[in-house]
Amino acid sequence: MNTHVIAAVFRRNFFSYFSNPTGYVFICVFVVLCSLAAFWPNDFFISNLANLDQLNKYLPLILLVFIPAITMSIWAEERRQGTDELLLTIPAADIDVVLGKYLAAVAIYSVSLLFSLVCNMVTLAWLGHPDLGLFISTYVGHWVVGLAMLSIGMVASFLTGNLTVGFVLGLLFNIPLVMLHWADVIVPGSFAPIVAQWSVAEQFRDFGRGVISLASIVYFAAIIVAMLYLSVVLIGRRHWAGGRHGTNLGLHYLVRTVAFIVGAVGLVMLCDRSGVRADISTEHLSSLSPQSRKLIKELAPKQTVLIDAYISPEVPESYVQTRLNLLNTLREFEALGGGKIQVNIHSTEPNSEEADRAEKLYGITSRRVETRSSGAYKLDDMYLGVAFNSGLNKVIVPFFDTGIPVEYEVARSLATVSEPTRKKLGVIRTDAQLFGGFDPSSMSQTRNQLLIDELEKQYDVKQVSADQAITENFDVLLAVQPSSLSPEGMEHFIAAVRSGTPTAVFEDPFPYLAPNVTATSAPKQAQQNPMMGMFGGQQPPVPKGDISKLWDLLGVDIIADRVVWQAYNPHPRFDLPPEFVFIDAGASDEGVFNEQDPISSGLQELLFVFPGAISGMNTSQLKYEPLVLTGKDTGYVSYSDTLQRNMFGQPGGLNPGRRRIRTGDHYVLAAHLTGTPKAEPAMKEGEKPAEPQPIKAVVVSDIDILYSEFFNLRAQSGDPNRSELNWNLDNVTFVLNVLDVLAGDDRFVEIRKRRPAHRTLVRVDQVTEKAREQAASDVERFLNERNEEVEKVKKQFQEVIDKLNKRKDVGAKEAIMELQLQQEVNQRRLDAKTAQLTKEYERKKADTDRRLALEVRRVQNRYKLLAVILPPILPLAIGIAVFFNRRAGEREGVERSRLR
Repeated sequence: MNTHVIAAVFRRNFFSYFSNPTGYVFICVFVVLCSLAAFWPNDFFISNLANLDQLNKYLPLILLVFIPAITMSIWAEERRQGTDELLLTIPAADIDVVLGKYLAAVAIYSVSLLFSLVCNMVTLAWLGHPDLGLFISTYVGHWVVGLAMLSIGMVASFLTGNLTVGFVLGLLFNIPLVMLHWADVIVPGSFAPIVAQWSVAEQFRDFGRGVISLASIVYFAAIIVAMLYLSVVLIGRRHWAGGRHGTNLGLHYLVRTVAFIVGAVGLVMLCDRSGVRADISTEHLSSLSPQSRKLIKELAPKQTVLIDAYISPEVPESYVQTRLNLLNTLREFEALGGGKIQVNIHSTEPNSEEADRAEKLYGITSRRVETRSSGAYKLDDMYLGVAFNSGLNKVIVPFFDTGIPVEYEVARSLATVSEPTRKKLGVIRTDAQLFGGFDPSSMSQTRNQLLIDELEKQYDVKQVSADQAITENFDVLLAVQPSSLSPEGMEHFIAAVRSGTPTAVFEDPFPYLAPNVTATSAPKQAQQNPMMGMFGGQQPPVPKGDISKLWDLLGVDIIADRVVWQAYNPHPRFDLPPEFVFIDAGASDEGVFNEQDPISSGLQELLFVFPGAISGMNTSQLKYEPLVLTGKDTGYVSYSDTLQRNMFGQPGGLNPGRRRIRTGDHYVLAAHLTGTPKAEPAMKEGEKPAEPQPIKAVVVSDIDILYSEFFNLRAQSGDPNRSELNWNLDNVTFVLNVLDVLAGDDRFVEIRKRRPAHRTLVRVDQVTEKAREQAASDVERFLNERNEEVEKVKKQFQEVIDKLNKRKDVGAKEAIMELQLQQEVNQRRLDAKTAQLTKEYERKKADTDRRLALEVRRVQNRYKLLAVILPPILPLAIGIAVFFNRRAGEREGVERSRLR
């Protein structure tokens, strides 16, 4: 290999391209097309992400035109001008000429791509805060895609001496690698994914996610090497094409090329199975946690885990990040699975064949969600469902809400579907009815609390009655408000805890979200059938077990009649009472979460509703570790003061005048207890005391924390359309962590805490924020005006009724009839006026939404225009300078009379 020849051929081709203004025109066109593809589609602003996802969709099509424009003259121009014979007479090997020309084409493309890189980076940095690692990875992918297509275009140029034919052939030769991405159009369904994975778009996919994978690098490198070899064969065919053995040699080289391609395919598949890849994005959006990697490594399914994901190709802005996280996570699991995991992504739209298959096979249906696009609200049907199959085992996740931790959900589903058995979780039956069933008080059927549905995805969950001794072995027990147990039930439950069964205890002095659950210090009322209540008085209270025996065993104490409050609210927009205790870093400078315990480490924000407080006993043998603490701006309210009392002394609603006593103490709201308690004394004389068993328990002073309301909040978090309650609370994470750690299954604890952070278009949000705030203010004002008018009408209506009631000039019968008539007339007037005001409010709201949408669209259009107009200015200016410099050089030494 002669480097001097390679350099000479390189310089000749490279400088001839850039010494001509036409080259800069091509670059300007390329930059404009890239900017149009990246920033002009509405999807760029709908997704609100500072990345090049839109450009990634269209770049193969752009290169399909731009690459042949570079390669068409590589050898065809030499033939046209007759310089090919001169070039081939220099003392150099054919490979030197091919490499020199290829490197020149690579340099030309690299310069064009560099202009696009600078322009797009400036535009993204102007609009938001792009992920630098993701941006670099994306352009590395663009570069290697171009290198592969250049090598293919070179082969086309070596086949002809006509520039136009060279362009057309370069286009035709590159089309298959680009169009394989849409293989499902021409290939039967089962084979389409296999064929599509060999397309340029599929092999580029990892680069667009910030991942540099060995398989993709080998794929593009194999194409380059194969095409360069074919180019050497074509340029060297002058030696043998017309000879006696020309046909045989042609067949020989064809077999060589085919053998090389087959070997390259095998090498790519081998590299793909190896899972060698690096996520270079700043936010590590496509990286799995070490726990997920460990889970994949330890995964030993009897059969391959088949994952069918039914995902809409386009989703509203609020679900873009969830969709992207889901796709990234599934692809990473497949890449690292080493053949144990197979993922099929089905692009699913309503009323499509894929939608029909998803519903029939897995019961996955579309979810209708309210979304906001360009400031206006609308309803969208979308799919974000995944089915996990391994043999006869099946786990279905019908929809991924915006607040669902995607990696955790996928990892847990994988582990569950590939394991023959699950850990057993027993839920003690108490007043807190977590399981659904028939409710005699309301005579209706109730459904499970969402906690139970969540736990059944991972555990073998069973409801346990403490009326009899608990003899079944459980990996963990869950007791919610055990103070409501009967005396006998309390003894059986304490015996189970003493036997060493890991136990999570949630005890609440004031169950705010579950008013039917007996508070710790309140007497337990007997359940009464409403059909029988009319025939007799109220039944006497049912005796409760002594909860203090449980506290003595665990070495803790919860004062039964005190509710903790804290004067701290990180969400001041909501006027919440201080008994809504928010726990986050702002609550105290001294730390509110135990970062040494896996249950509480890494948590960001919890909300306890009217909780109690836990304190440790100095005489206990157990290790007492606080998990969650309040700040110091705290105090307590007596339980007897939290509720109003009616005229019969029975508790009513929440007492607005309850007296809060300030203490300024750090209160422990949850604690982890481990160790071996003291031995119990022998029941009979001469009998040896039972050997004490190690105890593992967690005590939490609130039961509201695990109710369905917090699961609903989690599902909606991250959705800007529900920003009024868009709290990223870790209540669900905390409860699940408690049970997992106690059960000895900490595989998902750290995964559950991960929060991928996507970079957004901050400038666009800032510019439109004022318009959004004004629109929200107008809507709120319209609503208040409507409500005030309705109240006025109601007041007038009530005044008429009051006058009728005070009239004494008519008899009782006539008064009742007139009163009924006036009520009917005025009720119709009230309904009509309310409907009129509601209609007017809706009209004004729609008008406000329309103005907001127009303003948002106007801002977006301005940024679109600037993003497309500004990028080509630099290459265009350089091209103009080259043009005038060339013209000036041509005029040198020419007589003035000959100049035009």
